[in-house]
Amino acid sequence: MNQKEQMKKNLLDEIDGYCMQLVYLKDLISVEEDIDEVREKMQSAPNFSLIVECALVDSYMLTLMKLYDKSEKAKTIPNLIKKCKNNINLFPSKEDTLRKLGEFETKMNEDEYIVHAVNVLIVRRDSIQAHNDGKYFGKKLLNDKTYLKTYHIWFLRNFTEEVLSYLFSQLSSEKIRETKYNKDLRRLFD
Repeated sequence: MNQKEQMKKNLLDEIDGYCMQLVYLKDLISVEEDIDEVREKMQSAPNFSLIVECALVDSYMLTLMKLYDKSEKAKTIPNLIKKCKNNINLFPSKEDTLRKLGEFETKMNEDEYIVHAVNVLIVRRDSIQAHNDGKYFGKKLLNDKTYLKTYHIWFLRNFTEEVLSYLFSQLSSEKIRETKYNKDLRRLFD
């Protein structure tokens, strides 16, 4: 394997790592959607249901936070796009790929839903989920104004999937990873 092939393989492996995060994110969201379908039955164990739903939300929020962190050294979607631009010679159609990467950057910086979701995720990470800011500690958390609507999460998830699917398809003829969750919760109640 020559150096270019090795670099392409390494980049594809890295993208596949991002895809694993995406699959986990999509599985978490699917479980939450499944809970909505059996909400009435879940009310027979309301405390359990609340804990599970909160854990799901925390988990997919943290996954999104990691994918959109502002650190220049972190493995994030913005940094992946930059890395691909810097390694454009690894892609079969350099001009088309550069154009598409530019579109992704523009969308990431200008789409109001994506911008809002990323900004809220950063505030939540810095004030609530990863740090113990006294302003949000305990009952003060009730005053939290960093709420994300479900559609903000969907837009960010869909954008992430669009970026990763495109990059993966440009470097591989294989299929991108599929989600694993398959409505197990509904089967528990059947």
